[in-house]
Amino acid sequence: MTELEVLLPPEKRDEIRRAVLAEAPSWYNPWVHVAVPSMFGIGIIAASLALLEHPVGWQWLTVPVVYLITNMNEWYIHRDLLHHRFPLAPVLYDRHTPQHHMIYVTDDMAIRDWREFHLVLIPAYGLFLIFVNLLPITALLWWLLSRDVALLYTATAMGYAVSYEWLHLSYHLPRESRIGQLGIIRRLRNHHAVHHDPRLMQRWNFNVTIPFWDWVQGTIVADVPTALARSAERRAARAAS
Repeated sequence: MTELEVLLPPEKRDEIRRAVLAEAPSWYNPWVHVAVPSMFGIGIIAASLALLEHPVGWQWLTVPVVYLITNMNEWYIHRDLLHHRFPLAPVLYDRHTPQHHMIYVTDDMAIRDWREFHLVLIPAYGLFLIFVNLLPITALLWWLLSRDVALLYTATAMGYAVSYEWLHLSYHLPRESRIGQLGIIRRLRNHHAVHHDPRLMQRWNFNVTIPFWDWVQGTIVADVPTALARSAERRAARAAS
């Protein structure tokens, strides 16, 4: 177990919280951070749907297929880039594991100040970069299959990215807030909160949105005691082999 997998006392977590917030620029506005990328993403979705011509039955399968593939990608990116330092993108790890995960833990997930959106949301330019990365695949699908498949791909992938941001932020709102009290948010927040136990973050509950790929990979657990027991079983099995 590394030092990052140890639950820090509240005063140490508060110290990290203050230090990270102090790094945010003085002009940072949490509401702009939410609104501008969200409006950009929604605009891309709306434009893609408006440009559809006449998608036929099989082309609509693009939506569930792309959603499931993106859910899989989310799982791998979370596990391999956010919890392990990747040489080409170390900032992803640095913002996530030593900062986000050290501040927010299973029983203390809620933000205390709106400026903490800076600690939860991806950088404001993130959705724009995601869209840029979608363009080559969009062009390839347009050329190989059809205009409508390409546009449905773009709309679905951008919709997934926007929903990731909104859902993740909702898990870190106070439980007693109007959004925090929604049934679906409570269930998904509990899934994510298990992942926020430092002892479990490297092994369990990597999906932030719908935990489909966690289920496929066998990395889904309902609560911390179950996860700890299963982790111990795995360690024992490795030691015996």
